Amino acid sequence: MRNRIIVIGAIVLIGFWFGARANRPVIKTSKSETARRIWNDPHARRGRKKLGKKIAKAAHRRH
Repeated sequence: MRNRIIVIGAIVLIGFWFGARANRPVIKTSKSETARRIWNDPHARRGRKKLGKKIAKAAHRRH
């Protein structure tokens, strides 16, 4: 009886897991598209600008 409950519980758990993942859209994008999206991200753009200023400041201090 206990084994039967464990098997039914496992089946329910697997069914719930597949059901929870079923509504997620699968979007296949190329690596170049992903890289372009990351590069054009406003947050990343600001980060690169900030990093460039920091590097320029450090280079200016060295000389």
